[in-house]
Amino acid sequence: MKNIAKKTSTLLLAALFLGASTSCNDFLDLDPKDTRTEDNFYRTQADATEALIGVYDVLQWNTLSGFHPTPMVLDILSDDSYSGGQPSSEPNLLQMDRHQMLTTNGEIYGLWRRNYIGIARANTLLHRMQNIDAPEDFKKRTIAEAKFLRAHFYLDLVRFFENIPLHLEPLAPSDYNQPQASPKAVYDQIALDLTEAMPDLPASDLRASMGRATRWSAKALLAKTYLFHKGVYNQDLQAGGTAVTAQVALQHLNDIITSSGHDLLPNYADNFTRANEFSIESVWEISYSDDNPWWDWGYVQGGEGNMQPQQQGPRIKNTATENYLAGWSTATPTQELYNAFEANDPRRDATILAETELAGGKDNLNIGYQHTGYFSQKYTTSKEYAPSGGQLELNWGNNYRAIRFSDVLLMASELMLMTGTGDAQAPLTRVRARVGLGPVPATLDNIFRERRVELALEGHRYWDLLRQGTAAASAAITVNKTTLPENYEGSLTDFNLQFNTARRGFLPIPQSEIDLSAGVLKPNAGY
Repeated sequence: MKNIAKKTSTLLLAALFLGASTSCNDFLDLDPKDTRTEDNFYRTQADATEALIGVYDVLQWNTLSGFHPTPMVLDILSDDSYSGGQPSSEPNLLQMDRHQMLTTNGEIYGLWRRNYIGIARANTLLHRMQNIDAPEDFKKRTIAEAKFLRAHFYLDLVRFFENIPLHLEPLAPSDYNQPQASPKAVYDQIALDLTEAMPDLPASDLRASMGRATRWSAKALLAKTYLFHKGVYNQDLQAGGTAVTAQVALQHLNDIITSSGHDLLPNYADNFTRANEFSIESVWEISYSDDNPWWDWGYVQGGEGNMQPQQQGPRIKNTATENYLAGWSTATPTQELYNAFEANDPRRDATILAETELAGGKDNLNIGYQHTGYFSQKYTTSKEYAPSGGQLELNWGNNYRAIRFSDVLLMASELMLMTGTGDAQAPLTRVRARVGLGPVPATLDNIFRERRVELALEGHRYWDLLRQGTAAASAAITVNKTTLPENYEGSLTDFNLQFNTARRGFLPIPQSEIDLSAGVLKPNAGY
């Protein structure tokens, strides 16, 4: 993992920490690769470090069942991207695009399984830390990072699926069938994990922490958790004996703004360059790398690469004349997103690659499904990121900037309005001034509009729509075009969508999990 550690003993980590959510059949017929077992592994500081790397490693996994990078899936679910690509090869993404998800959707199963593997690894490490012979400060930081990561995985799960099992200890086979907890219980546990993690996480930037979670990462993630839960359920959070209110969430953001050293990069587009990974603007970032060249299509997550650039890159015919290698044109941006930018906003060019910008224009493209003439500029097959070895498609090293400082500023502006404290205008104006735009009044509508264009194609829009309510989400996502923009290719039926209000934006509990639970797990509403 870039700037965290390269993988060591990959097979060992897989065997030790896959947890209850995966089958062990794949390992039963293999000769022993190592003499270590779960019972004798957790002893030394080196063991704990290796186990922690194993938890971080799951953040990279986007290929457990098909190809499902979380930010890309969220953009497809929103009004910012279509599924694109080819429906014959990516039918599960097309289901998400149309909000017609089946309970057997493989990509959705991959999202479920990935996050529970991460939770199982974190739970095992936390449970075994008492046996580790290491300095106390090392143990405290390791526990804090494991709690941060467990909160991270649970937040993705509960926002995607709403009704999920909550378990905080390693599970024996007899305990695998866990009932669904209330969403409130899950969000409260996320808040508790993040609150407990903060004091023992370093108050540094991500470069100093070598890409590992910092105190500021936890504070920002807690504020993000609070805003989503408050928007969807209109409730505060309870972190053990501590209430997490809007004022508390705002205080954490103010701490980042005044004390973290994080700031906006002068040039917006620089956020997505290789030189600016773990930059001063990046409050939380997920690492990818081509340092461990990978070839195995059957076990893509064994490498360190990010599949999202390969999926979203334009389908270039002749790459010699372009700045991009050939991608799969998945998640094609919508005309509505393009139009959401003000005419003089430089963020549009930094976010969306238009076919007219290519040296060969449209003639140098193989046209994919739901072709809009637009592609992601942020996570794409830029030659700057061209892998140095391994299978090209599997080794893109583009880090995902999960929480940027501009996101922190806009969350703070929103919470200032919510609480009636502070100058809500100042952080909103600061974000716009960076790109040469004048101030607009600090209203909720303007903040959400700014969030859309500032954070476009970074996986935030869908959550922002859901927390504004089902009606707002439906109005934005439902598309009933009577004519197509001139740069679109296809029929009206390719682009018209209907949000399913009965499902309230949540994904189905995978049918395979319901079947394995013998009815303990219940389907989500609308499925």
